[in-house]
Amino acid sequence: MNQVVSPSVSYSPIESPSIKLQFREAFSIIHLLDLMKWESIKTPAKVNKKTILIIPGFCGGDLSVLPLKKFLCSQGHNAYSWGLGFNHGRVEEFIDPLVALIKRLSNKHGESVSLVGWSLGGIISRELARFEPENIASVLTMGSPVIGGPKFTALNKLSSVFGWKPEEIEQDMIDRFATPIEKPISVIYSKLDGIVSWRACIDHWSPNVSHHEVSSSHFGMGFNKGVYEIVSQALAK
Repeated sequence: MNQVVSPSVSYSPIESPSIKLQFREAFSIIHLLDLMKWESIKTPAKVNKKTILIIPGFCGGDLSVLPLKKFLCSQGHNAYSWGLGFNHGRVEEFIDPLVALIKRLSNKHGESVSLVGWSLGGIISRELARFEPENIASVLTMGSPVIGGPKFTALNKLSSVFGWKPEEIEQDMIDRFATPIEKPISVIYSKLDGIVSWRACIDHWSPNVSHHEVSSSHFGMGFNKGVYEIVSQALAK
């Protein structure tokens, strides 16, 4: 039975990742071995070099996206981490600094900026492209829910600890679809994700979306060979 949540956005009930998948997240460190396989990562023969801003996930910072940043720089891209410290989850505090940073990077390199966001960083990237599209070229998300916010994640039961109101956040995310994201979106998701339900990552409503499934844990996405290959291909266009 579909849960109708707005005239244009509806979806079936979605469950948070299983306890088994959540437990598997503890072994995400094995993906660090992929960093030793950079030479075996399939990369495009021709790269359309871009200016890229990488936005970390909840509780992450510049260090968490450093391997991805170095990988993209090795392909000739101008890749940057956000430089705003720890992602504490109070999204509204990051918007103005990010808008200003995107404008500076765009002016510096003379082109629009491609956003890459991991988890909550992907939600932030999407909203920047939705409401502040000037100077943004495209969006790529990794394990980022497009509906529900924390409601369809392993952190839902901790909502009161973080001061989240899942039902209000869910409705707010639904309402935002009234303003479509016109920029191209690449969505990376995994059915092995133990933090965010993969079904919550599927965007059925934006006009210009491509979806890419990988075999990775949530925490492993920042170091996973398959993820890097998709990121490389998507940003090379």
